[in-house]
Amino acid sequence: MSVVIENLKEAIKGESNAKRKYQWYAQKARDEDLPEIAHIFEAISSAEAIHIKNHIRALNVSTNKEIDIKEFIDVNEEILKDKVKDTKSNLIDAITGETYETKQMYKNFLKNSQKVGNEVAELSFQLARKAEKVHANIFNDYLKKLEKNESINKLKIYVCQICGNVEFGAPPSICPICDHSQKFFEEI
Repeated sequence: MSVVIENLKEAIKGESNAKRKYQWYAQKARDEDLPEIAHIFEAISSAEAIHIKNHIRALNVSTNKEIDIKEFIDVNEEILKDKVKDTKSNLIDAITGETYETKQMYKNFLKNSQKVGNEVAELSFQLARKAEKVHANIFNDYLKKLEKNESINKLKIYVCQICGNVEFGAPPSICPICDHSQKFFEEI
């Protein structure tokens, strides 16, 4: 079980850093007059907060106590600020991070949680992994448009408050990741 506890802590750290980094990336996109890219960074930052909340809940259940995340979370603002480059580079960095989480980190964390039968952690990792794949695809689509110098239409963006899935235009009647109804989507 201890490996799953450490996996949850690592996931919380990673998501906390991604959340804050995407806020910085949103500001950079705004500075470069790319408001729709700023909007997607803000939306996905919001989605990362949902992953954090889910992982904290799983950590509390797994340890049978309320965990003070300040004990192991260290979001170093200076390091994150130094990572901010131009928006194209920031999108590439975001794709790399989301892809790593999908293909490696959460894949391994899922195996660990399944091995010890921790269903709460397993669900949290599974929902995050599926949402991260969506996030990587969205960042990739925005990168392609930026590279082709295509205009990016202003769209309403909705985030599922259960799993962190991101949808455009209108929320689906049922979330394709967590199967919750559209009432759990919030416009960002």
